[in-house]
Formats: sequence, structure tokens, C-alpha cells
Amino acid sequence: MGPPGDFTDFVLIKGMGFVRYGVVLTGDQREGAELAKEALSCLDGPKTGNPDTFIGTTMTRLYVRARRRGRPPSISASDISEQGGDPEVWRRLAELPALPRAVIILRSYGRLSNEEIAKVLDLPLARVRDQTVPFRQDDLVRTLDAAAATARPADLLSGLARLRRRRGRRRLRAAAVAGLALVTVSGVVALVRPTIAAPADPRAATARPEPSAVGLARAAQEVWPRAVSRLPARSADGLVYQPAVAIDDHRVVLLAQRRLGYDDVRLDVYDAGTGRLARFAKLPDHDEVRGFATDGRFVVWSALSLRDDDTLETRFWRVPVKGGKPRLVAKAAQGDRSAPSATHFQLGGGHLLWNADGVIYRLPLSGKGRREKVREGLRLLEWPWAADPTMRTLTDLESGRSREFVTGAEGLERCSPDWCVERNPISGVMTARRTDGSGSVELPGTTTEGPMLNRFVVLRLRAGLKVIKDLRAGTLATFDPAEPALATSLGDRTDLGTLLAWSDSEGRDLWLLNLKAVR
Repeated sequence: MGPPGDFTDFVLIKGMGFVRYGVVLTGDQREGAELAKEALSCLDGPKTGNPDTFIGTTMTRLYVRARRRGRPPSISASDISEQGGDPEVWRRLAELPALPRAVIILRSYGRLSNEEIAKVLDLPLARVRDQTVPFRQDDLVRTLDAAAATARPADLLSGLARLRRRRGRRRLRAAAVAGLALVTVSGVVALVRPTIAAPADPRAATARPEPSAVGLARAAQEVWPRAVSRLPARSADGLVYQPAVAIDDHRVVLLAQRRLGYDDVRLDVYDAGTGRLARFAKLPDHDEVRGFATDGRFVVWSALSLRDDDTLETRFWRVPVKGGKPRLVAKAAQGDRSAPSATHFQLGGGHLLWNADGVIYRLPLSGKGRREKVREGLRLLEWPWAADPTMRTLTDLESGRSREFVTGAEGLERCSPDWCVERNPISGVMTARRTDGSGSVELPGTTTEGPMLNRFVVLRLRAGLKVIKDLRAGTLATFDPAEPALATSLGDRTDLGTLLAWSDSEGRDLWLLNLKAVR
């Protein structure tokens, strides 16, 4: 990992994502954090290769080897229900032994193929295929995301120091990851969940997708030169930058933090037109920032806060796009089923909008007024558009007009107002199709994000390379360097991301692709 400062930055940026994955695996808050600490304590030296792959694989193997018989998770069904998950799915997952549970989690939460899961767990492919449970994929994903949302902030750096003093790193590594191929593989590193990519086959370490997929693709810097910016990965005073949200086609907001613990946090704004970075807003201390959104007038973010009674609540803050002092918009207590989610919210018409229990709610951004129902029986896609649960009708919430939503009967992955991504249940081929049924486009890989801004999808190709495709223009672009540490903006869990960010292996510079600047 390089010098100690680099490791600290890595834990700061990625640590909470690994804790969430640990909570999903173990079903226990304390065990999830300890699992992340054990895996992170093994991370050292240049031979480790891709750290995200190493940590995700190590955590999975540690869990399976220590818990082959499994035991009931401590996170209750009511906790899962409060976060929007299915209590029955969680109960049935809890009854599974560690191995089938890990396979299902890798498949649904980690979004890995059976072949990749076999590499992570070092198992025959046939055995992985045998591990199936009759859950609906949507129910599984929603429930596992709900489990991840229950994870509490953990002081990983202090815990790692104690763990490394207590036992030798070499013995732990030998027990945890015997046989793990420590090679570098390319991967999308989402800030909202750790990459659990399969270890690469050393013989295929330099493999690339077939020419038909990316042979003519150019780097994003060449395809969209006005949309890509290069800036330092740290602020002048040493804070580490993370992508937050794009305000418009030239201004982007960055989250800047110094260390784990969620204090000394602020927002900076980068102006691609002038090439300048400026202070934007000081964030309240001790909050864990979870997501961002903007409507061109305000930047809004959500954060988990610890109340005086030691319970968590979600707080929503806003600041004008010109910058200034944050103002509290709303508070949402844990267990309030109709409250806005920290990771699934939007802005529109001067309101904070969200889905809860099949209802679209809104709350004025002024912070004055009560939450009110907008529509029942619809799911918000991208303001002002919403769809019915069967994905057959698309409704404009501002005008009230509706139109037919033509999608595949099976294999539907996700939709935006103009595009749906579908997977053929037999062949596995991914296709993007307009919501009116026209303009079908075969995708050269599996989608990891999108459609973002109603047109962009990030694709993972068979050889591991990540590319981005503009569905509207048909353009395909790669990232330079070819194997970047790639991250999407902090609002991406609603598929409304506006930024892609990546850096080289040294992490000195940060590259930003502002999707709002693509013409």
C-alpha cells in the first residue's frame, strides 16, 4: 500500500464500505467491523496487488472458513424492515450455512458471476452453481442493501493498530488467504460498496476484451475532452477528495476529509472553466455523509448522526450552489418507515423527494412544512418521471400525463425515463432499449451503474476492463490509465450519479468525468 499516509487514506475512503459488506456477510454489527479490520490488517506491501479485490476476497474467505455451520445473524427482521428490506428473505438467509449464504451475497450484493464467485471462494464452478435459493432478485438486493444500511461507523484505524500489535500479520495472512492470487486486476471501486472482484488468473493478467467490444474505443479524455478534468487528489491543506455531485457542466462538488471519525469535513467546488478549487461549505462534525443531490439551486446531502440517546438519525442539509452556511432541511429517526432514505432521495420542484412503502413523498427544501404524499402506487425514477410497479406505465408527476412503458417481461435490470437495461434470462446478454420499445442496443458486458442522467451506463467486460457507454450517442469510452481506481459519485445508489472519478495507482491525481458536460 505504500507509506502509512496512503494506507490511512485508503481506510478513510473505503473503510466504511468494507464494514457494510462485513455486516451483510455476518449479520452482526460487531463481527462485520471485526471482519473488515482482520482483512485490512493483512493489507501491506506491493505484492498485495489491487487492494479492493484483496480485502473483499479475504473477508469472504475468512467468513466462510470461520463460520461453515453458520449461526443466526443478530440484526433483527425489524431492523431490516425499517431499512426497506424483506424480513422473510432475511430470516431465510439467516438459516443458511456460511457457504451458500456467501455465494448468494456475492451474487446479489457483490454482483459477481458464478465464475467470479468460484475464484473468490476457490471452489469448483459446479459447486457454486449448486448454491441457489428461490428468492426474487429484487427482494434479495433490497434486503441485503437494507442490512448494509444498518452498519454503524467504526473506528477502524485504532482497531487495526490494536489488532496488529496483538498478532502477527504473516500468520493471519497465511490462515486467511492461502492460495489467493495476489495480482492486480482492474475494477470499479464504488464508494457505496466494496469491490468484491474475483482474483485474476495470472495467465490472463494482461487480457483484454475482444476487439468487437472495445477495439475502437478511446479514452474518455479523448472522447469528451471538455468533460474530463484532472486535479490533485488532495486539497492544499491535506484533505482527501471524494466525488460528490456535479452542479452543472463546469462546476463539481468534492467531499474533503482528513481522517476517520467524520470530523474536519468540508465541501470544495472545482470550476473546470477556470481550473480553480474553492471552499464551498463546512459540514457539521461527527456526521457520516451518505449521499448528494442537486437541482441547480441547492446542493443537498444526507448524513448519519448520533443523537444524545445514542441512536442514529438521518439528517438532510442544504446549501445554495453559490456556497454558504448549511441549513438543516429534515431529520429522520431510525424506524420511521415513511421518512426519506439517506441513500435514495431526489430533488425537484423545490422539494426533497423519496419513495417509501409504495408512496412518493416530498418535503419543502426550506425545511418549513410537513412531508406530504405526492402519489401512491408509483416508483420515482428521475424527477418528474415515475413508473408503476409492473414497469408498464410512465407518468409525468408535474403534468399528470402518462404513456406506455414498453419493457421486457423478464430480465429487467433497471430503467430511466428513456432507457431500460435488460438481461436475457437464457443467454445472459445485456441489452439497452428505449422505454417506447425502440432502439435496442446490445451491451458488451454487464452493467455496474446506470442509466445515469438518462443516458450513461458503466459496463464491466469479460476481461475485467470497465468502459462507459453513452446510449444516446452510441459512444463507448475507456479510462486512462487502463486500470484505474474508479469511483462513482456519492449519490449513485439511486442511479442518478453525475460524476465518475478515477486515479492512477499512485493516487496523486484525481480525474473527474462530469457527465453533465458531455454533449
